[in-house]
Amino acid sequence: MNTSVTHQGEMDLGLRSFMLGTYKYMIAAMAVSGIVAFMIGKYLLLDANGMPTQMAYTLTRPGTALIMTLGIVFGFGAVGRKLHTMSLSGARIFLFGFAAVMGIWLSVIAAFKDPMISVRIFFMAAAMFGGVSLLGYTTKKNLSGLATFAAMAFIGVIVLMFANAFFFKAAAGSSFVLGLNAVGLLAVAALTAWETQALKRTYYGTVGDAALAEKYSVYGAASLLLSFINMFSMLMNLFGRD
Repeated sequence: MNTSVTHQGEMDLGLRSFMLGTYKYMIAAMAVSGIVAFMIGKYLLLDANGMPTQMAYTLTRPGTALIMTLGIVFGFGAVGRKLHTMSLSGARIFLFGFAAVMGIWLSVIAAFKDPMISVRIFFMAAAMFGGVSLLGYTTKKNLSGLATFAAMAFIGVIVLMFANAFFFKAAAGSSFVLGLNAVGLLAVAALTAWETQALKRTYYGTVGDAALAEKYSVYGAASLLLSFINMFSMLMNLFGRD
């Protein structure tokens, strides 16, 4: 029994280290996203007179958003399939390359807003992310069923958002668009809680293989970063109007 308790204690300390490492990777990647967003917003999206540049118009087109969305989906899928055989440096390159792409996305979301609004929404997103992630870490309930419904809802929201952008052209502040963002925000919150819980299970599946655990930590950080940026984006759409 003493051996069992000792082993459980080692597992708990290992899990804590694994999760802290994941969040450290996420914070580092978020810093990269922030730097890229600031540089692009300051020097490429606005000219010397504060007017939008041609690059700004290109990045705000629905077609550009669709290409980036599909690239994210295929990128995560490809890396996830090859993670076991991929080197740790390759996983890190994926994380920080993805963070740079998310920086471009963030620059489009926040460049034309009052900086103080963006800061307030950032802290709102951080508080929401921290709360649902803590819920996923501490709850004993299996969240897989909830995640399935949340994933279907989120996909539906994304499809309807693109349909609106290409065909319906509903205004950003319309009830339809605000409703989509509200549903999407709830879906992302549920998925974040599930992702955190899934990371715990991933750790227990990699005990004894420190290299694989580190790669899953990096990959999990990219997934959590995407969830955070989705939260930030939808909160900006809901509460970021001047």
